[in-house]
Amino acid sequence: MSPHRRALEQGYRWLRFEDGLERQFQAFFTQGHLVRVRVAAWVSIVLFIMFVLIDLATLPAYVSIRTVSIRLALIIPSFIIVLLASYRAAWRPYLGSAVFTAALVTGLSTVAVIGSALDVGYQIPYEGILLVALFVYLIACLAWRRALLANMVTLCAFVIMEFALQTNPQARLYQIVFMCAANGVGAYGAYFLEHSIRTTFLVDTLLHELAALDGLTGLSNRRTLNIHLERVWRQAMRDRQAVAIAMIDIDYFKRYNDRYGHARGDAALKAVADVIAGQARRPLDLTARYGGEEFAVIWHNPVPGELQAMGEVLTAAVEALHIEHLDSDLGRLSVSVGVAIGLPCAGDDAAALLRAADEALYQAKHQGRNQVVVTEPVSALV
Repeated sequence: MSPHRRALEQGYRWLRFEDGLERQFQAFFTQGHLVRVRVAAWVSIVLFIMFVLIDLATLPAYVSIRTVSIRLALIIPSFIIVLLASYRAAWRPYLGSAVFTAALVTGLSTVAVIGSALDVGYQIPYEGILLVALFVYLIACLAWRRALLANMVTLCAFVIMEFALQTNPQARLYQIVFMCAANGVGAYGAYFLEHSIRTTFLVDTLLHELAALDGLTGLSNRRTLNIHLERVWRQAMRDRQAVAIAMIDIDYFKRYNDRYGHARGDAALKAVADVIAGQARRPLDLTARYGGEEFAVIWHNPVPGELQAMGEVLTAAVEALHIEHLDSDLGRLSVSVGVAIGLPCAGDDAAALLRAADEALYQAKHQGRNQVVVTEPVSALV
């Protein structure tokens, strides 16, 4: 089962996938929220510049010198770093950490702004700290755990500051209660926001898988094979490397279906496909169901002298399944393999290599089946 489908069926109430899938999601999350992070950073910078101007215009100088210094020295620079990380590709892997740091700095600095005013006996509006909490949860594009951590640290600092500097018990109670309520609302909303994003990620990936894979065997389908072959072909042409294609056909498969029925035939196709799937061991290799009982393998930059042995390993593995086939000369299910290899050059046609592999397969079947035929390296593929 696809890990995406498994995650969708098992659920993810702790907002965590298995390691490999989690890394895919984090890349999806970062890329999908890149523009939103930039907009949030720009908006934050503009807002805090406005707060600086408001502080200078409305607060006494002995208070504003403290609050303005904190905003200019800590909060605004942290969002500038977020912007740089979002625009510089080399810094992109650290964007999530930059946003988390900015959120933490903003929360603690806002506590410091309120505390610095209380320290000199001046009460400033505390609504800003509530906005910071909601901003971190819902707008900053942070993963839920990081948003929760940043706000819990800020909340603890806020409570400590209130008990240390707030002399009005009633004001202290109301402010702490409002701060806890804002965190509760924000954490609740942010949890379900990330849960829906994870669902979107899984569904989107599954839709792509369904479009790219053969429904019966789970291998790539023919459309994906053609797309991948063109991609590998261009890559090999740039790197001056070879490409090999193996065409694989189950011997006497129509006879198998006629004797054992289509249900047994589908099971045999799946079993053979599982064997073939193991032939793609490198990132640019691909296994696919070409159609009916025919399969294909693309190998990027293989060692020419090893192609015969690679094909024979495949035929031996299928024989080792010991699937009975009384209408075959061998008495059990087997495959024939045709392999072609070529070095792509400008003007060459990838489809010609596919045709060469198909011809090698025809030759393997003509020579008696259950064998491998490897053509000479194809030099002219036009």
